[in-house]
Amino acid sequence: MSARHPGPATAPAALAVAAVDLGATSGRVMLGVIEGGRIELVPAHRFENHLRDVDGHPSWDIDALWAEVQQGLRAAHAGAVERGLAGLSSIGIDSWAVDYGVVGPDAPGESDSPEPGSGEILGEVIAYRDHRTDGVADSFAEQLSRERQYELTGIAQQPFNTLYQLLADDRTPSLPVGSTLLMVPDLLGYLLTGQRRTEVTNASSTGMLSVAEHDWSEEILTAAGVDRNLLAPLIEPGERLGTVRPQLARELGIGEVPVVAVGSHDTASAVLAVPAPQDAFPIAYISSGTWSLIGLELPSAVPSSAALEAGFTSEGGIDGTFRFLKNVAGMWLVSESIRQWEEGGARVDLGDLLAAAALMPANRFRIDPTDPAFLAPGRMADRVTLAARPLEGEDERPRTPAQLVRCILESLAETYRDELHTACRLARLPLPERLHVVGGGSQNALLNQLTADALGLEVVAGPVEATALGNVALQARSLGAVSTRPGSLRDLVRASVQLEVFSPSSTPAPPASG
Repeated sequence: MSARHPGPATAPAALAVAAVDLGATSGRVMLGVIEGGRIELVPAHRFENHLRDVDGHPSWDIDALWAEVQQGLRAAHAGAVERGLAGLSSIGIDSWAVDYGVVGPDAPGESDSPEPGSGEILGEVIAYRDHRTDGVADSFAEQLSRERQYELTGIAQQPFNTLYQLLADDRTPSLPVGSTLLMVPDLLGYLLTGQRRTEVTNASSTGMLSVAEHDWSEEILTAAGVDRNLLAPLIEPGERLGTVRPQLARELGIGEVPVVAVGSHDTASAVLAVPAPQDAFPIAYISSGTWSLIGLELPSAVPSSAALEAGFTSEGGIDGTFRFLKNVAGMWLVSESIRQWEEGGARVDLGDLLAAAALMPANRFRIDPTDPAFLAPGRMADRVTLAARPLEGEDERPRTPAQLVRCILESLAETYRDELHTACRLARLPLPERLHVVGGGSQNALLNQLTADALGLEVVAGPVEATALGNVALQARSLGAVSTRPGSLRDLVRASVQLEVFSPSSTPAPPASG
């Protein structure tokens, strides 16, 4: 299904939009100024996002997030006015996936009809790290096999998927009629507009969306005993959700601004900002940060048994595309090692550490970054050291932080190589000419070069602010400031950023598999 792109045919000289970008540890509201065929991003407000324990469940403080978002929108509006613009032309929201809140029925208004936006959030927004889903995926597989679930949705069966959270949620049987489950970005969109919708890219992460029907899967809902009325109607990325509620608009001083449904799954927005040319196919990418999401952008899902076994997932993307990807370890291994060293009293500068690692002899040690032993926080440097296997001619383990980081980064580069080869084999496509690395990890020049060497491919690094750029770019098209021509959004991104290219400096070794 293609997204609709409402908006005037002729764009004004300059537009200002707000991109709300929420992560699991921090959030920000960015002012995006679209002018002269490019985007300028200006930080308007940054804030922390902390889990809190509620009755033994790690939960998101949605009230605190909502207060920070409102402060950010005020700041973004003020920033636009300072630039001589009329204010914000639209707002878009993205966040992490799978987590949800439940909104109760709207209360009657003055005419006794429901007042949009008056429903209360019922209970907590419990985080995906909660242990309530332990064993749920295995139990549900006895009712509907893993193979059938994957065939229907294309989504890897992670224990934290929304479907399994919902099955473990003991609050749902007592919900009042008219209650609605909303993903985190959609929940904030509801608070802004009073409209209840679920944006498609985030819906695809739930494990309840049919890739064939582009709708909630009746087979899965029936097997799980989930009432379809609990789920909101879908909305495509690029469509307008609504406008800021009049009273709220007055309180914020921003006017009744349109709210656009962007790629609300933050990875969807980040991949939209991959600056590949229109004729590139397949487009290979890593959305690189704490974790690395590596894969291909494809016109269709790959819900095969081989893909299921390999741990790949087909998440919904922008304009009917799919992100065929695998989640593997990223700079988490380095950041957690640094945390251990700092807790031991050391002062560690990441830039200095990477520079020292670049000077270390190559190919001395390896680890398997996909090992579940590295998932939990705490004492990471010790765990990596114990897991590091010496290569030929070595009989010791990494002894210094620089040696350890060199081992981690070389191991990551080889994992990227193996997973990209696997993705291409599963999708029955040739290896692409280049790999795009976007997100914060794109600033790691050593890892980029090691990846280029491992793959024997050109690695294009940037943009760093990929999620916010993708968010803003889609808003720009919704407002008519960008052509609907295929490739126009990525043209806009390329015109807005500086990229760095890493060419392979050696002949790559063959992948470990595939």
